[in-house]
Amino acid sequence: MIDLFFYPGSHIAAHDSETGQAIHDFLTSRLGVAVLMGAVIAAPSRPPVIATEPFIAKLVGDAGFTDEMKKYTGRVVRQIVEHLGGKWVRRGVKVTVTSRYGSGSIYTFGGNLALDMKG
Repeated sequence: MIDLFFYPGSHIAAHDSETGQAIHDFLTSRLGVAVLMGAVIAAPSRPPVIATEPFIAKLVGDAGFTDEMKKYTGRVVRQIVEHLGGKWVRRGVKVTVTSRYGSGSIYTFGGNLALDMKG
């Protein structure tokens, strides 16, 4: 993830906060990337942000689940998945398990994993 350029857009305040930086650092870590890739591959019809929830909760507690931080986390997730060769499929997918997230976006790698690319 060393070559990922994260663009916070309208989420600059969240990104610049201590909580936002902790979330960003986790999601771009080896563990965070593995959690996201595993979630997309294992359950492509479910929002992968749910898989990050226990880690974010342990890392920053309730501060990671304000509306602002949940939207910010979704933006970070999307940029990471797309950076790895994934494609955004749809937003607003209802979460059907107990979670602090009510909905989220889903993604697919569709056989286009970044590690499959020659180059």
